Order: sequence, then structure tokens, then C-alpha cells
Amino acid sequence: MKSVFEITDQSIIGDLLDSAEYGTLALCENNRPYSVPVNFVQYKDALYFHGAQKGRKMGILKTNDYASFSVVESHSLIQSYFSSTEGLACPASHFFKSVIIDGQIELVKDYEEKIEVFTALMQKLQPEGNYRPFTDKDYTTAVKATAVYKLIPSERRAKFKFGQHLDTERFEMILKHLKERGSEKDLQTITMMNTFREEKTI
Repeated sequence: MKSVFEITDQSIIGDLLDSAEYGTLALCENNRPYSVPVNFVQYKDALYFHGAQKGRKMGILKTNDYASFSVVESHSLIQSYFSSTEGLACPASHFFKSVIIDGQIELVKDYEEKIEVFTALMQKLQPEGNYRPFTDKDYTTAVKATAVYKLIPSERRAKFKFGQHLDTERFEMILKHLKERGSEKDLQTITMMNTFREEKTI
């Protein structure tokens, strides 16, 4: 990874994890990769997931508890002619934020911890509330029947690509084209480009 794209500020990484609705959990069994999209919540320095007690995912974790988890926030596609007048395809790009977390998975068996995790997940995905708290006895059977597992990070890496590596001329060309195209995503990308351009020059 080019150092210009690398994000080491853990608060920025945490913000992306808090805003992402899902990520991809990558596992490995007998040297064969397996990945699955999952909802998750960041809670107490770990990432928590939930699912069925049985299945391929749980079967793999019994033999190999090492995992990698990735989250991507997509921003604007950058057409080749947005930053070049040479007619080549090579300058085409994509601006984005991404985080990759490696670590080991632990199964959560404690009932109270599972309740805390479900509460945190609902606060993330349904912050307006309108549901009974998980201390309600009606949840007991469902909580016991649901597997909860957590990824304890050993490494967190983040890459935010918003044209930080470009010279001023190409950077300004992209800004101009994004303003002209003017979608909501493009306007958000412009904000990110200027933010990380400013941080680079500080």
C-alpha cells in the first residue's frame, strides 16, 4: 500500500466501522478460502457477528479460527478522461475508503455478553429504537439459539484513496469533472478529496 493512502488514525478507522452496515468475513479451510458478507458491530475493541449455530462458517471456525474482515465504502468512479487528455484507459480509477482487520475468532458463550452485543447491533442499525430491550424474557430462547462470535484484532489496516498522489493539474481536472457530473456521491467525493489533500499538505 502506498503510504500516501494509508490511514493510521484509529478514530477515523473506528468511524468507518461504525457507519458501515456490513463487511466481508474471510475464512480458510484446508487451504481453500471462503468469504461471506455479514452484519457486524464494533464493541469493546472487538468486532461481533451473529448467525446460526450450525453451517459452513461455524464448521470452518472449529478447525481454523483465524480470519480477515474487510469493509469498503465506495465513492466516485473516476473516468479515464477525468484526469487525462491522452485518450488512454489507464487513468481510470475509483475513489474509496477501506479497512482490513486480521485476527482470531472467539465464540461468545456468556448470555449477558450476547445481550450486550445484540443491543449494540440494534443501536447501530436501528438507532431510533422502537423495540423491546433484550432483557425481556421473550428473547431468551432466540438469544440462546443464536451464535455470537467476535473477531479480536491483531492488525488493522486502512486505505483511503482520494487522489492524494496526483499532481495539482490532474487533481483539479478530476474536481472539475466531478462538479460537472454533480451526483450526491460526487459531491461527497469532492469533500473527501479536499479533506485528505489538506491533510497531506499539513
